[in-house]
Amino acid sequence: MSSFRAALEDCNLEDIGYKGQWFTWEWGRLSSNNIRERLDRGVANPAWLALFPDYQLEHLVHSFSDHCPLLLTTSQANNMRKRNHHFRFEAAWLLEDSCENEVINLWRNATGTIPERLKFVSSGLDLWFNRVKKEKRINVTALKQRLKELNDYQPNDEILEETLETKLALNLEADREEIYWEQRARATG
Repeated sequence: MSSFRAALEDCNLEDIGYKGQWFTWEWGRLSSNNIRERLDRGVANPAWLALFPDYQLEHLVHSFSDHCPLLLTTSQANNMRKRNHHFRFEAAWLLEDSCENEVINLWRNATGTIPERLKFVSSGLDLWFNRVKKEKRINVTALKQRLKELNDYQPNDEILEETLETKLALNLEADREEIYWEQRARATG
């Protein structure tokens, strides 16, 4: 470890601190064998610190990896331009229990020619999925907040069991999000 510290010093690198939970690595699901450590960290030299004075390194909550992800933000995100929207069926919709009923109800309420009815259904599905995404964001935010709270407690078997259940729920939402973005990558790539 002293060699590592010497290498950091030789390169004029310093720890840049963090926001969030104190540990970046966790092992063991029971209180009798649970270990938490800050193994991962960000370092920078004075030139980098001068170039990015408004940086922030955050320890994000994690689901199944034993290491938590680190998010380094160097500046405000640029506002992204909105593109013209064209209807596209989303594979992620099929993972939602309410999708089939939503399509059936929209089709029953649609009137006019087939193209007019399809336009009505597509607009309705866009609105429905925006509501679903908003609910999911709220749910994920609540799950992450609960995980942060659980990580602050002294680990015992009940806390670690609830932590595992919360991580499972977060992992399921991450899988759904991954399907959504995989389709996006294929559509634009």
